[in-house]
Amino acid sequence: MANITTKDTHFDKVYGSFLDDSIELSDFQEKMKNRVKTAFTLMLDRKTRDQVSKILQEQFEVSQATAYRDIGNALKIYGDVGKADKEGMRFLIFEYNQQALEIAFKEKNLTEIGKCLDRMIKLADFDKDDKLVNLDKLKNMDITITLDSRSRKGIEKMTSEGVVDFNNFGVEDTEFEELNDEENAE
Repeated sequence: MANITTKDTHFDKVYGSFLDDSIELSDFQEKMKNRVKTAFTLMLDRKTRDQVSKILQEQFEVSQATAYRDIGNALKIYGDVGKADKEGMRFLIFEYNQQALEIAFKEKNLTEIGKCLDRMIKLADFDKDDKLVNLDKLKNMDITITLDSRSRKGIEKMTSEGVVDFNNFGVEDTEFEELNDEENAE
């Protein structure tokens, strides 16, 4: 039996509120949003995850697990969602290099300026050869789709009538169990 949830998680609502100010958050979600903002701000101040966790625990009176979850959520929100940790850390490292570059310029240290620029070039992927289009992927390909006889006959019947009604495929529902917020949090 499939488990399906139709409600947003607390994180979904907090994440959405960063993109859309009209999303209303509960008190719990507002506190979570504040912890996430604080976590990322502390990381920008060159604090380690362990240091950030301890500060969150003290400042917001949360458990260690919650603090680390907030750190992960901060990286997901402020970094790329699909590549949360890597992109968030890449951003932090780039920021640190930017600060180091400013110091190197003030000190007129050409060696350090060069090192900072080299690191920043690698972090920004400027050292990679960018092909705009992979022409091999665009060439003609034969695609074979195998259908059972019942599906094939159904598609042939629908297409022979000239119009395909995607709302009337004669499919049957499967069993599912809807989860509430408490079960979803586990």
